[in-house]
Amino acid sequence: MTLKSYLEELVQDGAPIRYAELVELSALGPDEMELVRMAWPRIAPDRRLMLVARLVETSEDNVDLDFTQIYKLALKDDGEKVRAKAVTGLWECYERPLMTILLRLLQHDPSMEVRTAAAQALGKYAEMAEDGKLLPNDRNRIQAALLPLVEDAAGPVDLRRRALEAAGVFSDAKVTQLIHSAYEHPDPRMQQSAIFAMGRNANPEWISTIQGALEREEPAMRYEAAQACGEMGSEEMVPHLLPLLKDEDLQVRLSSINALGAIGGSVAKKALTACCRSDDEAISQTASEALASLEMEEDPLHFK
Repeated sequence: MTLKSYLEELVQDGAPIRYAELVELSALGPDEMELVRMAWPRIAPDRRLMLVARLVETSEDNVDLDFTQIYKLALKDDGEKVRAKAVTGLWECYERPLMTILLRLLQHDPSMEVRTAAAQALGKYAEMAEDGKLLPNDRNRIQAALLPLVEDAAGPVDLRRRALEAAGVFSDAKVTQLIHSAYEHPDPRMQQSAIFAMGRNANPEWISTIQGALEREEPAMRYEAAQACGEMGSEEMVPHLLPLLKDEDLQVRLSSINALGAIGGSVAKKALTACCRSDDEAISQTASEALASLEMEEDPLHFK
């Protein structure tokens, strides 16, 4: 099937959106994208959302497919959910011009859902800026967009927390203060995002707070704390993670397994090896993958 005939099929409201043919929209050149732009307004709004959602799902399962140009087109869609989903689809795009687009969406899009998605997506650019892979002014622009949102006590919690998570990587005194304040916030969602930000921040001063969060009553908090342990990468976290391998919440157990895989060391390897023998398929598979990744990190030239 040619791209032109596939687009004609997409325009037909009752026609199914078949996974097998989504490859037609991968890695499109300028001429092909012009065909898509012409057809896009003729596709019903709900089908455009369904299409973008399926592209995101498909690309997560097949990293060889590249729908970047479709997502960029969808960022200009009239539908807020289409725009938000397109932002999600661009999670692997590190092009500097996209940073500017995300900043514009964050600051000016009328949809809170789109602004929240943009705040979350800016996290990768914040990390690049912290690592010196962007211009100093880019760092300033990102901080100038994110930090006031975190500070806005009257702002929506979801937007504030995603902005904090994105900005958490910055090693600035201002960011440190915002993380502290978020962890003391009465809303548990802000507290969870504070723990997430602590992991990204990777400052040793957060270790005791993260360790305490591993014992919190809320499963979501224990999950985030385990993830943060993996981000910190400190072997002193390992003894505190081991009890969570028997946590009543499956996601907490899986998060702890991934954290042990990220940290490494003999104790972590022993615990992961034991988890590989679990009767729970999710546990055994996650542990096997974490152990394989860990062993490859330790000895990449001899890994089999």
